[in-house]
Amino acid sequence: MPTPDQIRDVLLFAGLDDRELQIVADQLQTEKLAEDQSIFHEGDPGDKFYIINEGMVSIALIIEGVGSEELLYLEPPAFFGEMALIDAEPRSASAICRRPTTLFSLDKDSFEQLIDKDIDLGNKLMIGLIRTFCTRIRKSNEKLRNYYMINRAFLGG
Repeated sequence: MPTPDQIRDVLLFAGLDDRELQIVADQLQTEKLAEDQSIFHEGDPGDKFYIINEGMVSIALIIEGVGSEELLYLEPPAFFGEMALIDAEPRSASAICRRPTTLFSLDKDSFEQLIDKDIDLGNKLMIGLIRTFCTRIRKSNEKLRNYYMINRAFLGG
């Protein structure tokens, strides 16, 4: 079981006090995976999210006509798969270990119990998720803008 100190630097948990970090840490499961081991595949049911404690994870998309394209590499204290805590949609990308990796995971049911049991903690976690979504949307928008600007310049438009 992880300790509060092992999750203190996770951006999602910014603003949590020691008591709240302990509550969250008590709900996390530890998973050890080998290099090149798949965590989940695009299209799989989403049932939990992950925090990287050790190692490296790549996030990849299947692009028709191209194959698998790695979008980013994540290292501690990054987290991923958080959309699974909010909706019941399939995974939007794949996650693969690029080194031997130790993850902390939280399943959707445990997350819902956390936010139902302690309203203040639940509010802080939901604000953390909203901030995460906003940051990731802004980064995606910037990447998309750069992609179109490069292609436009390349095509002479």
